[in-house]
Amino acid sequence: MRGIPNYGDGPRAIYEVLKQQIISGERRAGEELKILPLAKEMEISAIPIREAFRMLAAENLVELRPRRSPIISHIDEKEIIEINQIRGALEPIVLADAVAQHTKETIAECRYLIDRYIQSTDLWERVELNRKFHMALLSPSKMNRSISIIVDQYDGITRISQFRVVEHESRAGVHNREHEGILEAVQAGNADLAVELMSTHIDKATDRAKKELSTQS
Repeated sequence: MRGIPNYGDGPRAIYEVLKQQIISGERRAGEELKILPLAKEMEISAIPIREAFRMLAAENLVELRPRRSPIISHIDEKEIIEINQIRGALEPIVLADAVAQHTKETIAECRYLIDRYIQSTDLWERVELNRKFHMALLSPSKMNRSISIIVDQYDGITRISQFRVVEHESRAGVHNREHEGILEAVQAGNADLAVELMSTHIDKATDRAKKELSTQS
C-alpha cells in the first residue's frame, strides 16, 4: 500500500485513497475490505472507514453486504457501455452549444491539457487529464444540467476502464490525435465536424474499454 496520508479530513481522505487503489487495480474485484485490519493499517478508528465505504458504494465501486465485509465491485461491461451511451448522447449536444462560446483562453486551456497528457508518465494523472480535457471542451456551454449529468459519468466504476485503457501506451498516440482533431474543429468554429469527431471518439473509447475489460477480467 502507498504511504498513509494525513487523515485529518476523515472519511473523504480514506475514500480517496481506497478509490485510487481500486481504480488502479491495487485492490482487485471481489476482494474483501475488512474494517479492523484497515483501521489498524491506517491507524484510525472504524467509524470514518465505514463512512468511506458508503461513499465508495454510492459510486458502485464497493458492494455493501449485510453482516459481512464489503467487497470490491466487479466491473459490469453493460454498465460501462450504458455510461458511454449517456456520454455519446449528451457530450456532442453540449459541445455543439459550446463551440461558439469558446475563446482564445478556453482553447489555450484545452491545448495545455493535451500537452500535459502527452508529457505525463503517471497513469492516474492521465485519467484525470482526460476527464479535465473533455470538461474543458464543454465548459463554455450554458447547458449546466446536461454538464452535471456528464460529470457524473466520469466518476466511479468508469474510471477503472479508463485507467486500464491508459495503461497501454500504444493507445496514447491514437487518443491524443482524436483529442487534437476535436480541438482543431472547435478552434475553427466548425461545430458539425467537432460533434462528428466527438461522437466517433466516444464510440472508439467504448470499444477500447470493452476490449481491455475482456482481456483483464
